Amino acid sequence: MVDQTPLISREDDISGPKRGHSCCCCCCDTRRAVIIIQIVFQIILGIAWAVLFSEGSFENDWSNDPRVIKDLEEAYKKLAIVVGVGVGVGFIVVFGAITYKAPLIYLGILMILVENVLSIVFLWPIIKDEQEKTSGAIWFSLAGPIIWMIILIYPHVVFAKEIQSGIMSPETYPREKQCGCCNV
Repeated sequence: MVDQTPLISREDDISGPKRGHSCCCCCCDTRRAVIIIQIVFQIILGIAWAVLFSEGSFENDWSNDPRVIKDLEEAYKKLAIVVGVGVGVGFIVVFGAITYKAPLIYLGILMILVENVLSIVFLWPIIKDEQEKTSGAIWFSLAGPIIWMIILIYPHVVFAKEIQSGIMSPETYPREKQCGCCNV
């Protein structure tokens, strides 16, 4: 006869002390952070998408140089496609966070990387041209998206790892749930 008693009580796993990571300086758990970031990011992307499609002429707004205007028009067309795909992927990531699906969270990480890298690549002719004209700091045009990308990716990576390690699941979420701003 085989003893079916588990070595570790399931009750301890579900109701024990919090084992997960706190995001945003102890403000919330990583699941909540991913959902909030994705919703806010989708609103920002939706506005950006509308702006990318609504921009009529770049003449006099950015430059009178026809080459710069052409570069901007091409970059905005490409970015509009990337942003549109990003909005769709964002909804998939929110679904993945709600249902605890790590592969969908990794898809979100990939999309954040792609969006930021392609933004730099598509806008590089304009960044380079503006840097030459104003002798401005080109590093800010590169560092800004990279810093933004790291801020966005961090909670996604931690949440996906917590899902895979079993720390974060529908059963353990009551233990891991944290929201410092509303004391829930």
